[in-house]
Amino acid sequence: MELRWWRYDTPVPEGFTELLDAAERARAARFRFPVHTARFVWGRAMTKRIVSAATGVPAPDVRLVRAPCPGCGDTAHGRPEIAGGAVHISLSHSEGYSALLLSRRHPVGLDIERVRPMNVDTLAPVTLCADERAWVLDEPPGDRRSLAYLRCWTRKEAVLKAVGTGVVGDLTSMEVRPWEPVARVPHGGRGGICDWRVSNVRPVPDLMAAVARPAAKEPRRTEKFSQLR
Repeated sequence: MELRWWRYDTPVPEGFTELLDAAERARAARFRFPVHTARFVWGRAMTKRIVSAATGVPAPDVRLVRAPCPGCGDTAHGRPEIAGGAVHISLSHSEGYSALLLSRRHPVGLDIERVRPMNVDTLAPVTLCADERAWVLDEPPGDRRSLAYLRCWTRKEAVLKAVGTGVVGDLTSMEVRPWEPVARVPHGGRGGICDWRVSNVRPVPDLMAAVARPAAKEPRRTEKFSQLR
């Protein structure tokens, strides 16, 4: 697996927009705020460049599509994929940062969150199971408790993005065992992968990230974690 992250900003670098197809350019033009346009163009352009480097396909020819949602079959919100299936990807954004997780072997999920104060007292009861809440609330209020909560949240999002449903359903029923460096998390169904291996990484001090991969697939020593630009 390869994890790449970058800071997106405005204006968009020269040449990035040219990597987008007509539909992507039209979508970029519909965003109301320039920062959202920039995030979208950066994300598409960087994804195409990274996939191009991994596969040899020219970046303008890399097409991003969506798999059918395993819950409802809709292709409007399923897991992002690269047309042709040469690699698997997961893309995430948070407050000025973006990151891409790429695998040549199996579906993956990625979530990044900017480290920031979290309203844990409000969020924990509706997103964490009992053991997770106890683990988070064992930390003193403030930065440490917020960081503990983000460790749980990013794990949940990474698994849900790997499955392809996004954040739906009762999150308190999914236990991601944040006290374990690497946890086995059962989630999925309907013929899909049901067990995921999830862990956290800190690409930079400002970010908490979690990656999910099928539990049956052991990671290779060729994993890469690097910053772009």
